[in-house]
Amino acid sequence: MDRLIKYYNQIKNSPVFYGMNDEELRGLLECFQARIRHYEKGEMVIRQGEIVSNIYLVLEGSVNIEKDSYWGRRIIISRLSRNDNLALSFVGSKNIESSIDAVSVDNNTLILILGYEKCTSMCQNACTRHKVLINNLFQILSKENIELIQKIENVSQKTIRDKLLTFLSNEAMKRHSNKFEIPFNRQDLADYLNVDRSAMSFELSKLQKEGLINYNKNRFELLS
Repeated sequence: MDRLIKYYNQIKNSPVFYGMNDEELRGLLECFQARIRHYEKGEMVIRQGEIVSNIYLVLEGSVNIEKDSYWGRRIIISRLSRNDNLALSFVGSKNIESSIDAVSVDNNTLILILGYEKCTSMCQNACTRHKVLINNLFQILSKENIELIQKIENVSQKTIRDKLLTFLSNEAMKRHSNKFEIPFNRQDLADYLNVDRSAMSFELSKLQKEGLINYNKNRFELLS
């Protein structure tokens, strides 16, 4: 309960609860038996093969959405951070097993957990707070679908160079600036783009020498 109080304002301003007043939000958190759980770096939030029965909201830290191939090669599908939601697509599909792992990236990842059945079941009074919540969940799913389309665009390019340029271009447009930080280190970026790290680093160096980009660690600048 103390943690819920500490993060109350952040929870209230999250996309899940957008448009609710204090009375509605407190009622929902109680109704859904909301709780906050701490995860260490590398700890699984969701495992492949599980039936997802909760909604997860990241309060602190970050989480990788990953998938392993049959031979154990890791692919990062996305990285989620503060106020992002996990696995809405799976929780909305009853009895469909998760095909991804959700893995804590940081040592102090805090996640708000809500029971999904309570979220979508109208209470006896058909209160407006449930209607607002369901509308918010649909909007979040729509945003996730748009981000998935961008991911497909990034990785469907034929060469590592084109994958990098497409990814960086999309990041710049997302932030409305030619200067930005990406959420990945080099290995994570290689896993996200599904390319070899050494070959990717070589291409980044070439792009910088050609005057197309400047970068320092995860900070990038796109040049005309």
